[in-house]
Amino acid sequence: MFKQPFTLHTHNNELHFDGRYSAREMIKTAQDLGFETIGVTNHMIFHHSLTPYLEREPMFFDDYNKAEAAYMKHIEILENLKSEFKINIKIGFEVDFFQAKHWQKHFEKMITRLPVDYLLSGSHFLKNKDESFVCNIFHLKHLDPKPDEETMRKLTINHFKNIVAAIKSGYFSFIAHLDYCTIFGLGNDESYDEYKYEILDALKKTHTPFEINTGGYDRLNRPHPDTWMIKEMAKDGGLVPIVISDDAHYIEHIGRHFDTAEQLLSDLNYTNRFTLDMLKKPA
Repeated sequence: MFKQPFTLHTHNNELHFDGRYSAREMIKTAQDLGFETIGVTNHMIFHHSLTPYLEREPMFFDDYNKAEAAYMKHIEILENLKSEFKINIKIGFEVDFFQAKHWQKHFEKMITRLPVDYLLSGSHFLKNKDESFVCNIFHLKHLDPKPDEETMRKLTINHFKNIVAAIKSGYFSFIAHLDYCTIFGLGNDESYDEYKYEILDALKKTHTPFEINTGGYDRLNRPHPDTWMIKEMAKDGGLVPIVISDDAHYIEHIGRHFDTAEQLLSDLNYTNRFTLDMLKKPA
């Protein structure tokens, strides 16, 4: 039995989402491992500047009505599975937050119509200030021509500032992998630390929970966010609740490295832990 009896950041492969197993397989695995609750949080990614990427990524949308229809279908699939399992199934989305007024207008309408238990925010994009250019960091390798060094720095800074805006928005139950871009070699040097501190300050000021994403142990031999950021948040006893997440895309990912994360939090005396009653329905 895991010390934290729930896992709240998982993905499946229905409807072109980027998990590698069905929702049924993911839920069954979590139940078999002894979890009491699983949250299924496929990606919510829509923006009118995503048109160039639709062929490569069918889970991206530039049409808000098509996006909402897919998300409703996702919810229906999970609702129909609830009667098959004893494990408690929570329905959510991992939202890529954008600051453009048109995006927030459609997002706010959409979340009032989607019967979900919670939203988390995971930032995966680089974008310019007016969001006429947005690019999933994973797709940078496909850009031709690629941005020059100065442009990449500006885009990376915008990425960190967008996370701050997501925190301040108040939409989310918790914030995922605060330094996701470092997987791709972006924002690693100390010159970006001031922007990471802005993220930590925003978490503290708003008391917004955040995750320790154990997928980092596989990718970079450390968690997301980096250990020094967790240590900063652990000062004063940890003023902000923290949740352990596996970010599971495979059944083998469920509960991965939870023991390692628990040990880290114990070593830091980080006792302010996220609980299920902190999940908030979007309004």
